[in-house]
Amino acid sequence: MIVEGLSGRYTLGTQVAETEKYRLYLCREESTGQECLLQIATDNQHDGTLCRSAVRLEVLKRAADALEAEYEKVRENPEMRLNYAIGFPELIDSFPCIPQGSRQINILAFRNVEDVRHMVPLCNITVRDHLRVDFRTSAWIMGKLLKLLVFAHSQGIAVGRLDSANILIEPKQHYVLFFDWSEAFVYPETVPTEIARQEIAQAANAVITVVGGNLETRTFPDDGDTAQDRYTDFLLQLADGRQRDAQQAHTEFYKLVDELWKREYYEFTTLPVHT
Repeated sequence: MIVEGLSGRYTLGTQVAETEKYRLYLCREESTGQECLLQIATDNQHDGTLCRSAVRLEVLKRAADALEAEYEKVRENPEMRLNYAIGFPELIDSFPCIPQGSRQINILAFRNVEDVRHMVPLCNITVRDHLRVDFRTSAWIMGKLLKLLVFAHSQGIAVGRLDSANILIEPKQHYVLFFDWSEAFVYPETVPTEIARQEIAQAANAVITVVGGNLETRTFPDDGDTAQDRYTDFLLQLADGRQRDAQQAHTEFYKLVDELWKREYYEFTTLPVHT
């Protein structure tokens, strides 16, 4: 099946996900061969959800580009990038599909990721695969979640959805992003302190879950890592709402991580849940 968009023609592939509001299909842009995701509203009642998401993605892209341009003027290493745009999907196209009852469609891709199937929802690790990640793997996930919150909150944008189903990772390249921005809210100036606190806490809770921890019992699996007590204590502080500023949380987090582990590429590592 071929879907005609505003910017291209898309060959529809298999369905890969479904929510109450939309379905996701693999698709390919015919002229370029780019692998994408086709997101279509389940019915016209949810067209607004996809339209809001598209608008938010455009706002985020403009903000990321502006910050990158400013950073280019002051960076010491010409190879360095802020790469905030990796933290949200790339909007390729957005249009109502007349043959599908004018339901709204968004065509999405992930920057620097050729195969969209490499992006994995965080919840798949625990719910589908019945695994957990080790603490050093969780450190780059948590760090990049905080980096994304620094970016979004600095633009007056609250993410809205921070559950583990909305957090996608690319394990090899260490990419982390929030997929669905339809519940994001743009404030006229800054994100309110209480909202910032809640979003930091929700991100930390998602990481606690994926390492096999339990926020209610405040327990974690024992990996035999001498650094884990200090590390998990900090995760619990974040989940308890002890931080209300993403930039400060990000700075303090990496100060601790640099004390605990060497700064180097660390391979994505999963473990059985019972260990």
